[in-house]
Amino acid sequence: MDEQGKRIEASLLQPREGAGKYWWETFVRAHISDINRRFNQAKALYITAPEKAPTDLFSYIREAALCFEIGRYLASIALASASARLILERDPRTSGHGSLIRHATQEIVLCSHNLMAARDLGLPTGELLSDDETLGPNEPIRFVERYNSVVRGDVSGWYRAISEYLPSIEHDALDQLEKAQRFLVSWFNASTDARIIEP
Repeated sequence: MDEQGKRIEASLLQPREGAGKYWWETFVRAHISDINRRFNQAKALYITAPEKAPTDLFSYIREAALCFEIGRYLASIALASASARLILERDPRTSGHGSLIRHATQEIVLCSHNLMAARDLGLPTGELLSDDETLGPNEPIRFVERYNSVVRGDVSGWYRAISEYLPSIEHDALDQLEKAQRFLVSWFNASTDARIIEP
């Protein structure tokens, strides 16, 4: 209920014809300098033979970069995290490995224990760590904590209001993106099986 005792409800409205064009033109005009700055911060992912890359995995990381560039930080964190989890899920060395923690659906959990196990199997999980972090059984890892915040829906610490981010999330999103990009590049360049890892 609002202050007058009226029930507060949500609804879906059909935008007017042409509203999207107006909204995006206004958005881009107002934010072009920030978009350009973030475009230069988010490294472009390049692969010499795109047809050899897992389409979904490279699409996730490119979408994560695009979301960061246009200031959709929560989506960037979610997609960057998903790309790292997808590598853990698809790599032949982790497939069916008994030491990895899995959900009831058999999907690999993104957690410090699994990052340690994957490292021991030869995956470059150190790329997901900050300089002041180490992989240990109960060590908090920022990359994992951000992922878990998104999965749990615990994102209020990043928002001032609906769709209005707090400034700190830009750094968090860039850090998440850069770590996921480094992990993907290191893993792909070292993996002979990477090109065949598709769902």
